[in-house]
Amino acid sequence: MKQTRSRIFLLFLLDVVINAVVIIFLVFVIRAYIIYPFQIHGPSMCDTFNNFDGKCVRGNGEYIMIYKLGYQNFFGWQIGLPDRGDVVIFQPPNTDEEEYYIKRVIGIPGDRIEIIEGYVYLFNDENPEGLKLDESDYLNDVNWGNTETQVQNGSVFEVPEGEYFTLGDNRKASSDSRRCFVQSGCEDGNSATVPLELIEGKAWLVLWPFDRMRVLSDADSPSTDSSSEDLIEEEDLNPVSSD
Repeated sequence: MKQTRSRIFLLFLLDVVINAVVIIFLVFVIRAYIIYPFQIHGPSMCDTFNNFDGKCVRGNGEYIMIYKLGYQNFFGWQIGLPDRGDVVIFQPPNTDEEEYYIKRVIGIPGDRIEIIEGYVYLFNDENPEGLKLDESDYLNDVNWGNTETQVQNGSVFEVPEGEYFTLGDNRKASSDSRRCFVQSGCEDGNSATVPLELIEGKAWLVLWPFDRMRVLSDADSPSTDSSSEDLIEEEDLNPVSSD
């Protein structure tokens, strides 16, 4: 009888250990490859995130869930790639610090992005003459038409293969591709674009505060519908700097 009880207890412990190992493994896989929680810090994506009672939060703000699976590469099979309008979380280039940024994808491989008189223009094979991006869905009145760039950093950005050009929605308070994510700007060979391997995933769900819980849609993407008033003349293609 005593041996039977001991055996039952050992089987129970073994079952607990196996379940614990399975749970830990599943949590690791989910966090590493599928979804991951992330807290947004600072006002660089306001008003889209961290806008409380009409004010942009400068400290820690909303908790979101990152969807990582969509950008994963398994044994050479690329599941998906970031697209214009995606809000992505990434480790910035040009630094060895363990920090993460959240920005919106504006340019994808093969694009040329130009900032002209406060607006963002897209040049690529489909739009060789240039297309003014309609960002009114996610830029507030303060930022719409006020995308500025520093003189020394330039206003023309080529997006190489496998990399992405990103901007914060709060253009007046965002360290992004315009300044190569560093205070010194686009100097000393600093890159303005983010390699795919540094992108952790896409913002998918706001978890906290609970009254702001929402699924983030793909609706807030820069419009690339061309019209005659969006096209710019050839003489306007030169870089434009702002003071």
